[in-house]
Amino acid sequence: MRIERIQDVITLHISDESCVSLRKEWVEQLRTLPYEEFGEFIRTSIYPALNDNERKIWNKATISNRDLQSAVQAEVG
Repeated sequence: MRIERIQDVITLHISDESCVSLRKEWVEQLRTLPYEEFGEFIRTSIYPALNDNERKIWNKATISNRDLQSAVQAEVG
């Protein structure tokens, strides 16, 4: 899992075939949150804003909060 920024578009690459677009504010907020608050932030802010296709991808992926935290911390920008 990795986060890629191309111009102003931030993409969470879950696998080679699956990705979800993220808002810059979400990545910035995740970067400041302690790991223990990731789940609540995802449930209340990110997941409700995803489109149907992105929700399907998210649900199939079983994304680990630790992996997401690592990807967020590694993203520069």
